[in-house]
Amino acid sequence: MFKVLLADDEPLVLIGIQSMLDWSGLGWEVVGTARNGGDALQLIEEKQPDLVVCDIRMPVLDGLELAERCRERDEGLPVFIMLTSYEEFDYVRQSIRLGVLEYLVKMDLTAPALENALGRAEERIRKERALRSPGTGMAHAGGLEQYRERLFLQLYAGLFTSREAFRQACADLGLRFDAPCYAAAIGSLQNRTLTTAQMATLSAGVTTLAAQLLPKYLPCTVTGMDLRHFSVLFPLPAPEGLEERLRPTLEKAGDILYGYFSTRIFWAVGEPVEDILKLHTSQRSAFAALPLLNEGQRTVFCRTQAASSLDYHARRVAQVQEYIRENLNKPLSLNDVAAVFNFSPNYLSQLFAQWGESGFVEFVTATRINAAKDLMASTGLKVYEISERVGFDSAFYFSKVFKKLEGVSPRTYMQRLTLPEAEDRPLRRKD
Repeated sequence: MFKVLLADDEPLVLIGIQSMLDWSGLGWEVVGTARNGGDALQLIEEKQPDLVVCDIRMPVLDGLELAERCRERDEGLPVFIMLTSYEEFDYVRQSIRLGVLEYLVKMDLTAPALENALGRAEERIRKERALRSPGTGMAHAGGLEQYRERLFLQLYAGLFTSREAFRQACADLGLRFDAPCYAAAIGSLQNRTLTTAQMATLSAGVTTLAAQLLPKYLPCTVTGMDLRHFSVLFPLPAPEGLEERLRPTLEKAGDILYGYFSTRIFWAVGEPVEDILKLHTSQRSAFAALPLLNEGQRTVFCRTQAASSLDYHARRVAQVQEYIRENLNKPLSLNDVAAVFNFSPNYLSQLFAQWGESGFVEFVTATRINAAKDLMASTGLKVYEISERVGFDSAFYFSKVFKKLEGVSPRTYMQRLTLPEAEDRPLRRKD
């Protein structure tokens, strides 16, 4: 029998949900109901439910704040199903970031829809319980995966200054980097019609499927970077024949991903490097090649840039982008950067609009937030110190922008990066 808690500030909704299904017949015990997020949090601590079905908008704590409080203590349980009267994608996006299982609109809620959601919740709960069961050897699997992802992000950011520290980290995580050379490829999602929330959902799906698909053709590791890009690390037997080796795989994978998501994936491949600790230079050259991509040229290799008819404008955008990445702690307004390159602000704005993957301001903001995430993953700096390093005037404004783009506050994001370390603490669950 699984335990479920129901929370909604509307009494009629609570009554309706309770009477909608034969809960016990489906294997569920309703262990309590709450009219606000504060009472719900107290009941969660007392009753230890496996599932919480709650309204997103409630007094004291809303549904997302409630889920965030629970995630600070436990990464996996309870599972959350969110109910709302509003189809607001900002909430959907934050729900996704908090690992919420399902998002159901009250006015469209039916018994079959709720029962289907319970089926998915049961599957996730069983998996979570299996990971926690003694003797499975998997209790730290999720934590190890988080640490592995952090290591790849550090590699791409060029943050390893000690080769010995890198070797020790690889040994601890069971990773080996013994190929003769490596190349980083950037997968770029070409969809301009979606909202930020919809883009978050799409990006998560594409990155997950790419991580499953690409290794079937060539050895590689996929790492998510931001809403529009993911990186692929290819170990190679030699730097020669790079294009002949990678192009068929990338284009085939792009076609399959398009079939699933109706979104084109463009590929930019950086120059190969023989030292894995130089991987950031390969990724950087791949990013520099991104402006060369278009419908007629969906895959580009860094060495082929000079042959492109788009060379002039694309190179200008790439130069500005590189300047921004290297000078995040400096003023980077449109006027400031235009003056550095002796452009008019209007010309620089048009250059990004026509030849870049995003607008100027959007690119600066996304680059600063990505750099902040790299620092969070690799340093012990405080939030205000990170905000200063990436060029924000105040920690308050930095936190506001970070939460808007990532769905959680910088402090919560940093806590999640260190969550695996908390696994040694006794679990509060009584299963």
